[in-house]
Amino acid sequence: MTAPTDTSGHETTRPPLTAWHRELALLQRRRGRSGLDVSERDRLGRLHDTCLDEPHLGEEGQITCLLTRPFSRTLAVPEYYQYTCMHVYGWFLDRYPGDPVHGVLLAAHATVADLAGMERAGWPTTDRPDHIAERIEGLDGLLAALGEVRIDHATGLRVRDVLDRAAADPVLSRRLEVLAECTRFPRSAKHEEHVFLRSVQVCEMLFFLIRRLAVEVTVSHGEFPARCAGLLDLAGDCAQLLNEVFQVLLTLSPEGFMTFRDETGAASAVQSLNYHAMEIAVYGYDPRKAPVFASVEHLTAFNDAGVREHRSLSTATAGTADAALAAGWHRLDRTLSRWRGGHYRFARTYLPSGTKGSGDTEGAAYVRKFVRKDLCLAGIDPFGGLPLLSGFLYC
Repeated sequence: MTAPTDTSGHETTRPPLTAWHRELALLQRRRGRSGLDVSERDRLGRLHDTCLDEPHLGEEGQITCLLTRPFSRTLAVPEYYQYTCMHVYGWFLDRYPGDPVHGVLLAAHATVADLAGMERAGWPTTDRPDHIAERIEGLDGLLAALGEVRIDHATGLRVRDVLDRAAADPVLSRRLEVLAECTRFPRSAKHEEHVFLRSVQVCEMLFFLIRRLAVEVTVSHGEFPARCAGLLDLAGDCAQLLNEVFQVLLTLSPEGFMTFRDETGAASAVQSLNYHAMEIAVYGYDPRKAPVFASVEHLTAFNDAGVREHRSLSTATAGTADAALAAGWHRLDRTLSRWRGGHYRFARTYLPSGTKGSGDTEGAAYVRKFVRKDLCLAGIDPFGGLPLLSGFLYC
């Protein structure tokens, strides 16, 4: 059985954007972004660049920019960032400049909830394939796990409490609706691509938050060990969520993956700034990645001396006498190691033998090379490479 490719049934269940923005969104969703013709792409690009030149257009112009940025004729947006819409997440996180924890977890929850809503709307309960039923069950479990994450160990505040507050805040609720609407753009018209796209987007959020927490613990664990133990526990929860996202992604079959893979073009996760920055913050600079960084223009800054000298979390917590810090580090390390192993198994299973990765890497062999972290540099500067290692990163 083939899944419905028209998402209009799901669209009608969401609070709509303006009619103008709804038209722009549906244009890009109807056939998938790869199905747009030259004139449609040109129209979207002109709309974006006009909005950039006319900031007085306010919120309406801002949303137009969010919907059309991947087609800009003046911005050099790498294909990975055209695909993942990280600019929209950046716009949302601008509300949280000093402490992004609430913003990241709200954005992650909104992304998962949107996918769950789409899967339910796309498949009636009386005619739902087993893998879709499994996916919906996994998404419900992921949403429940997200809600239980403890944000503040001192007060016991959990994500579910923040969600309740967001629901009572019309401005924040509106921003979350815009976030969901402006990031739901697969490249193909294949239903199965949605779980892949949304999984990548949620992982980007978690990479960023783990990095921020790692940098903070590296800098202040000596002065505030109890607080940093709590931050490490939160980082470990985020790493566990990465593994749970992977379990949902595995409801996508290798055959289903190959139905849309070619349409994602060169939008490879190898190009992710947030992922590489997280690994540097947690484990240190890996000299084996130098050629990778040098070959991708927006990654070249990771080869800078300051980044190479960044003192990692693993170095900062090595040999600590604080039992809570040591336990937090070991849990985070084990959980991230399990995620990397899962990533390798995914590449090995979902890419046919001999198939290159979308970033022109050697596919599963490339992923396997970086599963172990024992060759990363220790570093000497806890602020090495900042602010490169602190802010939310996208092109």
